[in-house]
Amino acid sequence: MRKTLEIYRSIAEQAADSIFVTDKEGRVIYQNPEARHAFGFSDDEISGRFISESIHHHHPDGTEVTREQCNIYRAAAYGETSRDFIWLLYRKDGSSFYASCTSFPIDFENERIGAAFFATDITARKKIEDELLKNSEKLQLATEAAEIGLFDYMPKTGELVWNPISKRNFGLPPDAKITYETFIQGIHPEDRERVIKTLQSVHKKKGDGRYEYEFRSVNPVDGRIRWLSTRGKAFYDKDGNAIRIVGTSIDITDRKLAEIRLREASQHDSLTGLPNRELLFEYAEYLLAHASRINANSAVLFIDLDRFKPINDLYGHEAGDKVLQEIAKRLQSCTRKEDVVSRLGGDEFIIILPRILTDEDPETVAQHILEKLAQPIDLGPLEVTVSASIGISLFKQHANDIASLIRYADLAMYSAKQAGSNNFKIYTPGHGERASDRLQLEIQLKHNLESNGMVLHYQPIIDVASKHLIGAEALIRMPIDGAGKVLHPDEFIPLAESAGLINKLGYWVCEEACRQHREWRNSGLPPFSIAINVSAIEFRQHDFATHLLDVVKQFGMDPHCLQIELTESTVMANVAETIATLYKLRSLGVKVALDDFGTGYSSLSQLRRLPLDKLKIDQSFINDVDNDELSKSISEAIIGLGRIMNLKVVGEGVESFQSMDYLSHQGCDQVQGFLFSEPLPAREFEKWCRQHVAQYH
Repeated sequence: MRKTLEIYRSIAEQAADSIFVTDKEGRVIYQNPEARHAFGFSDDEISGRFISESIHHHHPDGTEVTREQCNIYRAAAYGETSRDFIWLLYRKDGSSFYASCTSFPIDFENERIGAAFFATDITARKKIEDELLKNSEKLQLATEAAEIGLFDYMPKTGELVWNPISKRNFGLPPDAKITYETFIQGIHPEDRERVIKTLQSVHKKKGDGRYEYEFRSVNPVDGRIRWLSTRGKAFYDKDGNAIRIVGTSIDITDRKLAEIRLREASQHDSLTGLPNRELLFEYAEYLLAHASRINANSAVLFIDLDRFKPINDLYGHEAGDKVLQEIAKRLQSCTRKEDVVSRLGGDEFIIILPRILTDEDPETVAQHILEKLAQPIDLGPLEVTVSASIGISLFKQHANDIASLIRYADLAMYSAKQAGSNNFKIYTPGHGERASDRLQLEIQLKHNLESNGMVLHYQPIIDVASKHLIGAEALIRMPIDGAGKVLHPDEFIPLAESAGLINKLGYWVCEEACRQHREWRNSGLPPFSIAINVSAIEFRQHDFATHLLDVVKQFGMDPHCLQIELTESTVMANVAETIATLYKLRSLGVKVALDDFGTGYSSLSQLRRLPLDKLKIDQSFINDVDNDELSKSISEAIIGLGRIMNLKVVGEGVESFQSMDYLSHQGCDQVQGFLFSEPLPAREFEKWCRQHVAQYH
């Protein structure tokens, strides 16, 4: 027996683990050097003592275990086989550590003589394991709370692991068995090929292995579609082959549906629900490309209502809006499902017939439309009738792109209107003279913009009470090379919008007005504001406010001296976005005026939310205040509204002393018009300004 113990001793002396040898009663008869070092007991202190009384073994949760419950090594000494366990052990000084323990019996000549107890310090490992467990639990809670799907794919073995949220995103139960084929079949057919190509692209290392994509999943039970956003990373072997692909997926269905609704709203006319110009061009590009592939003929109808303006003037814009809504319904009833009916703006509509058999087909449709639109429209107590003028252009025969087809149909419509109402015309080369004029005008406009050939004229704005000059409105003019002619905005602004030049034109106006204001201030003119007109297209640019403020800073202009003028239709197109942009501008001092007030249609409940400074009464009312009671009433109402809303009111187009006296008596704050001065070039305006200042200041 002694020889056996000596063998154990010689082995234990070199071991890196703590080793205790006990007799068959469980008393320590030996500890190796590592045990002596780890626990701090001398041989005399521990020899003959029960090991349980020496190292105070505990469960991992910290609760002490009784001698009878924990003496596994004693049980081993009495005949049990080896046992492995983890205990929290204590040293002589009271400190503790976690140990991986093993006890097994020691036999000599078929007789049990004792047991050996091995203890390996695993405190560091246990700490890491506990931390990993905590992090794992936190990660699981976080992914569940955030509803994040997790996946782990082994390309070589085909093993695919999903968490419950990933399964739910595909409409599968938590216990469903997942394979790569399950995943592929759950993808919407229209997205499947794109997803497969994305995954195939990461199977061979080309970058860092990261990828992301969006796709739709289809519930196999009810067919419900979900939008999912997936991000993943591939890990590669030394040959560059993917051996593991892990990642996350989240349900973005709500966001996608919101984006779709917003996009549909932005691409449809808010009044009629018809596709607007943007969506029309998108549809047309697809339809005409398809017609070209199958060698089909198509047609474009340009529809403009006759005698529509009197409806607005006589019955108000609410009645006009109802008429437009009814017209939209009737146009749709005259066309097939495959045809596209769009509102271009105002009382203009476009119809695309993507498939016609003969040139007479669009004529038949046009005649049917004229008959349908001529029927009376019931507006409650009123009954109105409208007619239309229609121009027709043919795909391939007249042009191959939608912009040109609309232009030619527009020319044909104008010819139909000239020939009398309730009529249609097909475009002929004879209509091209007008197209040529428009093309030349577009070329001239582009040239002027590139060569700084546009000019601004300035019309003074006068304070009614003091007659002092308080501002000027900058009005753009377009000189024609060699003709000595200058065009007014209504002659080229529509063309600038259709040619995509309106933003460039608006930027130029802003820069030139600010530059001229600085020049006037440097020349000694008193401070006054400059007002610039801003188109709806320009105002809706996401960077409009930023660009405007950058220009103001560039020319060192006081923002309080700049005023932008917007129409009712512009500010009412997207009230929430309008309010945000206007607040940004006004917070820095820029003034905002609502131009031509009374000619558009705006809700007072929305109007009161707008951060405005001025209302400008349209000149059509001012011109008639001398002899028209209705114009007087409207002007008085606008002035009263301005007073209630604490806004300055400006009367435009004042040409007589009678109009001036009337506006002054009613409490109008400011005026502008030919009574004081027509719009003048910069130098002439400066001369006028100095004379006026000398007279009234």
